Amino acid sequence: MTPEKMLALFERHYLAGKTNAEVEYTCAGFASWLAGAWERLGEDERAVLTGVGATLWREGYERSNSNRSATKDLW
Repeated sequence: MTPEKMLALFERHYLAGKTNAEVEYTCAGFASWLAGAWERLGEDERAVLTGVGATLWREGYERSNSNRSATKDLW
Protein backbone atom coordinates (compact mmCIF):
# COMPACT_ATOMS: atom_id res chain seq x y z
CA MET A 1 0.00 0.00 0.00
CA THR A 2 1.29 3.44 -0.85
CA PRO A 3 1.01 6.52 1.39
CA GLU A 4 -1.37 8.04 -1.17
CA LYS A 5 -3.64 5.00 -1.02
CA MET A 6 -3.59 5.11 2.78
CA LEU A 7 -4.56 8.80 2.76
CA ALA A 8 -7.39 7.95 0.36
CA LEU A 9 -8.51 5.21 2.75
CA PHE A 10 -8.56 7.71 5.62
CA GLU A 11 -10.59 10.10 3.47
CA ARG A 12 -13.08 7.38 2.46
CA HIS A 13 -13.58 6.41 6.11
CA TYR A 14 -14.17 10.04 6.99
CA LEU A 15 -16.61 10.66 4.13
CA ALA A 16 -18.49 7.44 4.91
CA GLY A 17 -19.00 8.61 8.49
CA LYS A 18 -16.81 5.89 9.96
CA THR A 19 -15.07 8.34 12.29
CA ASN A 20 -17.79 8.49 14.92
CA ALA A 21 -15.64 7.25 17.78
CA GLU A 22 -15.01 9.78 20.51
CA VAL A 23 -11.55 11.26 20.20
CA GLU A 24 -10.77 10.45 23.83
CA TYR A 25 -11.57 6.78 23.17
CA THR A 26 -9.53 6.81 19.96
CA CYS A 27 -6.55 8.49 21.62
CA ALA A 28 -6.65 6.11 24.59
CA GLY A 29 -6.86 3.07 22.32
CA PHE A 30 -4.01 4.32 20.20
CA ALA A 31 -1.91 4.97 23.31
CA SER A 32 -2.58 1.44 24.56
CA TRP A 33 -1.64 -0.08 21.23
CA LEU A 34 1.49 2.06 20.92
CA ALA A 35 2.61 1.19 24.45
CA GLY A 36 2.32 -2.51 23.62
CA ALA A 37 4.15 -2.14 20.30
CA TRP A 38 6.84 0.29 21.54
CA GLU A 39 9.65 -2.25 21.95
CA ARG A 40 9.09 -3.67 18.45
CA LEU A 41 9.26 -0.27 16.75
CA GLY A 42 12.28 1.51 15.36
CA GLU A 43 13.22 5.05 16.27
CA ASP A 44 11.67 6.53 13.09
CA GLU A 45 8.43 4.61 13.61
CA ARG A 46 8.25 5.78 17.22
CA ALA A 47 8.74 9.39 16.13
CA VAL A 48 6.00 9.22 13.51
CA LEU A 49 3.51 7.43 15.75
CA THR A 50 4.20 9.70 18.71
CA GLY A 51 3.44 12.60 16.35
CA VAL A 52 0.15 10.94 15.43
CA GLY A 53 -0.70 10.63 19.12
CA ALA A 54 0.19 14.26 19.75
CA THR A 55 -2.04 15.29 16.86
CA LEU A 56 -4.93 13.27 18.26
CA TRP A 57 -4.37 14.93 21.61
CA ARG A 58 -4.26 18.42 20.12
CA GLU A 59 -7.27 17.98 17.85
CA GLY A 60 -9.41 16.26 20.41
CA TYR A 61 -8.57 17.17 23.93
CA GLU A 62 -7.59 20.79 23.39
CA ARG A 63 -10.36 21.44 20.85
CA SER A 64 -12.95 20.29 23.35
CA ASN A 65 -12.05 23.38 25.41
CA SER A 66 -12.59 21.40 28.54
CA ASN A 67 -11.18 22.51 31.84
CA ARG A 68 -8.86 19.53 31.91
CA SER A 69 -5.19 20.31 32.12
CA ALA A 70 -2.42 18.30 30.57
CA THR A 71 -1.71 14.99 32.25
CA LYS A 72 0.70 14.95 35.13
CA ASP A 73 4.27 14.07 34.37
CA LEU A 74 4.30 10.28 34.34
CA TRP A 75 8.06 9.96 34.47
